[in-house]
Amino acid sequence: MRKWRRFKMRNLPLFAKISLVFSLVVTCFILLIGLSSYSVYRNSMETQVGDFVPQVLEQVGARIDGYVDELLMVPQSIFYMPGESDALGVLRAANDPAVTRSLEYTLDLHAVLNRLNFRTGENLQSITFYSLAGDAYLLTKGGGMWVERNYKDQPWYGELDTEYYAPTVWGTYQDETVTGRPYVFSIVQPVQSAKRHRIDGVIQVSGSIEAISAMIRKVNFGAGSIVYVLDHRNHIVFSTNPSVIGQAWNRSYGFDWGERPVGADSFELELEDKPYLFSYNWSSDSGWKVVSLIPSENLSKGIYRIKFWTYAVVASGILIVFGLALAIAYGFTKPLRKLSDRIKHLDLQHLDKPPDVDRLDEVGHLSNSFQNMIKRMNGLFGEITHEKVLKQEAEIKALQSQINPHFIHNALETIRMTYKSGRHENGEQGLVSLGHVLRYQAAQEQDAIPFSAELEFLNKFLSLQKLRYGDRLSVDLEVDPEVEKHSIPYMILQPLVENALKYGVSSFDHSIALTVRIGVEDGFITGDVIDEGKGMSPERLEQVIAEMGAFSGNRQGGIGLANVYQRLQLLFGPSAELHIESHQEVGTIVSFRFPVRPHNKGKLKHANPNR
Repeated sequence: MRKWRRFKMRNLPLFAKISLVFSLVVTCFILLIGLSSYSVYRNSMETQVGDFVPQVLEQVGARIDGYVDELLMVPQSIFYMPGESDALGVLRAANDPAVTRSLEYTLDLHAVLNRLNFRTGENLQSITFYSLAGDAYLLTKGGGMWVERNYKDQPWYGELDTEYYAPTVWGTYQDETVTGRPYVFSIVQPVQSAKRHRIDGVIQVSGSIEAISAMIRKVNFGAGSIVYVLDHRNHIVFSTNPSVIGQAWNRSYGFDWGERPVGADSFELELEDKPYLFSYNWSSDSGWKVVSLIPSENLSKGIYRIKFWTYAVVASGILIVFGLALAIAYGFTKPLRKLSDRIKHLDLQHLDKPPDVDRLDEVGHLSNSFQNMIKRMNGLFGEITHEKVLKQEAEIKALQSQINPHFIHNALETIRMTYKSGRHENGEQGLVSLGHVLRYQAAQEQDAIPFSAELEFLNKFLSLQKLRYGDRLSVDLEVDPEVEKHSIPYMILQPLVENALKYGVSSFDHSIALTVRIGVEDGFITGDVIDEGKGMSPERLEQVIAEMGAFSGNRQGGIGLANVYQRLQLLFGPSAELHIESHQEVGTIVSFRFPVRPHNKGKLKHANPNR
């Protein structure tokens, strides 16, 4: 019995005790960390895949929505093209018993339908005009011809919108009239009659699904994956499985759409005892859906490799820990007692005091490293503060960069419309003004500029808008001369004025009357941008104010008021204000206020990032 007493824990040498305890603790820790890391990694990967696939489908769905919208505009464009009344007259003449299908009339009808062909190019398969006389004119890439085809016999006849005359998107089918019988989906547009709930004909546009196929071919989720594109009737417009194109969706494909919400989602399901990841994006605008069915094994290959290497690393780590524990514990037993005494008598009030180091081994390095860590921490606090300031500057530049494309797009559109209306001289003046504006923007590299420069830029901008609105636009600038002694943030006025131009159209005479007031009051630059437009309801005003505070730089559109508000907050903090007052059928007042800055300073002092 006395022989085995030496193996009791309390009788083991100190290095053996440390080695054993350290090894057990580290082994448990390695197991916990390894298995937890694997579990977290697996869950994270599954979550990321579940989020990533709907994002991919959302991008594809957005492109498909754009393509469908493009085709929807084809038949509608006949009502907005130059010479609309003449075009409609040609279409309606097909219903006149006195009008024969002569060559002259056929050429006129062919020319009208051919004018619709410019919008989609090769994506447009055919355009068919159905007359009330029971025949139709078919226009394809190979030419046009009259065919015996009654619109009342078509499957889409019962869904024609004879009240609002809106286009109807029909399902996918094989077009027998086109060489190769390609799959197409059609859009049916009734031609409005002078009599209510009556039509003077129907225009059917057949669009190629090859464009949709090209979008889907870029999406590859591995072997065995299937991608579907469904229209708003849940008919399969396109699929990587060609045998189901044109069919209606049913539960055998996965589930019933009545059980799922609009939007994007991913979930797991089993089909024929095989697990799949089912993902979809359901467009709230068009009602179309992009669906993917991915075998789970395609997503798990990488996870299984990580699992193997996790177990291998954990096992190797345990063996290494046991070996190192024995070696380190034996060598550290004696020095650690001395280090323990030092720690017990450590003066926490004088951490910056140089340590009394008389060793050059690991214990001495540990003491020095501890002291260096304290010094480094003090330095890091200063670096973090500096990085926050740099981050604010980057955010301001990002907000400024959002304004430039938005403004340039509107300016070019104004000049284009000026040239289109035949006012070439005015268009040249607009290009000159735009050139001045672009040079001004390109030369600005600072947050703050003299007010006179910003005012000159605003005048150039208004001269561009004068081209667009003509005598309808009147602007009253009321500027306090005291303002010219100070600097203001770069491009802070133009977004507010542009916003007022957009929403300041009078409901009575469609004129635009703006008043811009800039002044200095009690050390603050104040301003008002006033329009006499339709104004906003209290509910809409509250929504606009809420959106300003929650503005995100990734949002599409609506960057005017929110952009100005965010830049003022970044530059001046709570001392800057932006208020909106609006009444329906009266107008809107946008007021701002921020501290003055002398115009000889090129960069504004940013708000305290720690505040």
